[in-house]
Amino acid sequence: MAQSGPKKPLTCPLCQAADPHLFYHENNYNYWQCHACKLLFLWPAPDSPFLHDHYQEYLSIDNQEVVAWGEEMQPVINNTADSLDDLFPEKGRVLDIGCGYGFFLKEMQQRGWQIEGVELSKPAAAIARQQTGALIHSTGVEEMKIDKQFDVITMFYVIEHVADPVTILQSVRQLLAPGGILVLRYPNTSPLFRLHRGIARKLRLMQAPSHLYDYHGTSMPLLLKKAGFQSYRITINTNTAPANIAKRFISCYIGLFGILLSHWSNDRILLPGFSRTAYASVQSGFFPQT
Repeated sequence: MAQSGPKKPLTCPLCQAADPHLFYHENNYNYWQCHACKLLFLWPAPDSPFLHDHYQEYLSIDNQEVVAWGEEMQPVINNTADSLDDLFPEKGRVLDIGCGYGFFLKEMQQRGWQIEGVELSKPAAAIARQQTGALIHSTGVEEMKIDKQFDVITMFYVIEHVADPVTILQSVRQLLAPGGILVLRYPNTSPLFRLHRGIARKLRLMQAPSHLYDYHGTSMPLLLKKAGFQSYRITINTNTAPANIAKRFISCYIGLFGILLSHWSNDRILLPGFSRTAYASVQSGFFPQT
């Protein structure tokens, strides 16, 4: 259920710039874009009870679909695990928020890391526990109560779903051990709407009302800074491997150009439309800011 209020948002929820414009309509939901930081956001947003119930059925528990999701995410899992092994040769503790079925946690466990997860979907959390034997908190990120610290906290395709991303990342920051880092993977969908909005609506690229935000322009660096992270690296470092042949071609072959360009330019050129990974630290200078 959407919250009532004015007919249009007066300011951007992230940078507070005035007069966002209506940008996209999908599944009876309106998305607005900030002219300053380029954040795309759903407004009015559904309330918390609606979203809590919505996400209980967001992830399928069909065995074939679970396996297919793991295979699609495997390149991302491997790439992220490799980068974390390089940053933390002695391993450490990792918390995966929005851990889904637990595929990333299982990979990290096999590499010698201590693992823990958070997953709102109770059915998905049960599968993650079965896969890993780890402690999986079946709760929303807003309600999690964790009294320990972690060397790494990961959030794969989560930040676009949370209603108050600044507050959430501020809470996550408190769970990082000294020298710890946050890893975010998130879509960069809004540039694709300029190609053909009819096709975008047909493909439900925003999965409305699931995606509350889409981070483009300066919105992600601004979010990280407002949450208290002093240095960051934003990159296009890998892609997913969808089972669908057409989607796999787009992701693995067309997407390869975006990966190579990001690498060759030292992350100074990030092509629009490709999922990005942000590595962030509270320590100034931990990552060179690009």
